[in-house]
Amino acid sequence: MSGKERKDEGLSEEARRKAEYFEHMSYYRFNGPAGGLTTWNAENGFLEARVRGFRSGFLTGAEYKQLMQCNSLDEVKLALTDTDYGQWITTVAKGTEEKTDLYAKRLMKACQDKFLAEFEYLRMHATGHMQTFLDMITYGPMIENFCKLIIALQKTDNAEDVLEELKNADPLGAYPHLNSIVAFDKADDLLTDLFDSLLVDTPVSKYFWQYFLPEMTDEDEKKEDGSHALRKFTAEVQLDIMINTLQKYLLEDMYSYCRELGGETWDIMKDLLEFEADRRTVNVTVNSFNTPLNEPDRHDYERKMLYPNFGELHPDGQTILSGYGPKPGVSDFATLANEFKAKTLRFSGILQDEENYVYAMRQEEAKMFAHGFDSQSHYGCFYAFYKLKQIELGNLQLIFDTISQPADIEQKRNLFKSVTPIFE
Repeated sequence: MSGKERKDEGLSEEARRKAEYFEHMSYYRFNGPAGGLTTWNAENGFLEARVRGFRSGFLTGAEYKQLMQCNSLDEVKLALTDTDYGQWITTVAKGTEEKTDLYAKRLMKACQDKFLAEFEYLRMHATGHMQTFLDMITYGPMIENFCKLIIALQKTDNAEDVLEELKNADPLGAYPHLNSIVAFDKADDLLTDLFDSLLVDTPVSKYFWQYFLPEMTDEDEKKEDGSHALRKFTAEVQLDIMINTLQKYLLEDMYSYCRELGGETWDIMKDLLEFEADRRTVNVTVNSFNTPLNEPDRHDYERKMLYPNFGELHPDGQTILSGYGPKPGVSDFATLANEFKAKTLRFSGILQDEENYVYAMRQEEAKMFAHGFDSQSHYGCFYAFYKLKQIELGNLQLIFDTISQPADIEQKRNLFKSVTPIFE
């Protein structure tokens, strides 16, 4: 049972509606500087101490080695009982005739629930600027949830099927009334209803407006609700491009907000967010190879539009990647590696090994976000906690999947090479 389900248990329908209303109204943005050292401990000291306590709960290198030596999911479960996941994992019992893959999913869900409970605890006690900062961390999963809803709506007109699809949504990006949006009776206007509600009511509305407004060129459509333009555009757009563009807008907004906060938070978050921007720039480029975005006439505009407008690679490195004028942009991995090496740009070493690029980038990410716990009296440790937990949960997912599937020792050993230890 999730934290929200536990919170709603036993409430009347009227009380539940009121709870959803106040949860919806809680997304208030506190702008301006976050205050100085003289007031930091009084306002944020308790939660900073809590998140630094959560840091000690990350799995160690020795614990990863023990997990990777297990031969069954029951052994993995036993190994995890000695870690911070213990009280969550012990509640999962394998059914008599339960399939191994379903058992692995339930074990994984217990680990995810632990992280969600910790993050929910931080959000519930946060106020002021920290509340806004933690809310912004949830906007990424929220955007992905809404995009999943768009995908589901394009696949079917049946609201029940859409609701079924939403069960796989990220609970960190949960939003009140999301289910009611797809429960409308007007099946023909379901997509329009979604955008009307989304663009007006959600804290991620401005990112969607940034994305769709340039496509609404007709003045009459701009004056009205723009439903026709939105319907037409969402039927044609590549949804992975939409998700990447929305996440780019969010990253730029978070960069701007941290600059407003100033102080130690800006000093720490500037480096973390610029790394994230550069990582996204390189990943977008690599993932565009062998896709329409890699065509010469789309380098300079469409692919470049997916790059964040800040970071160490902005603008010179991004110009190399996108191309300019008659010069073609980078169109294959070897060229990308050579260009970065020649210009001594960030990630030039990682890009020399195409086969291990994904793992090397994840290692670099773990090292970078570990620095988010350096110094004190800043919000960077909260962002680092979230990013590092995503890496740890990815490690656990890999371990559960590998052990639940039949494979010989050598195959498992090769798969386990992708496990990324944290704070090592």
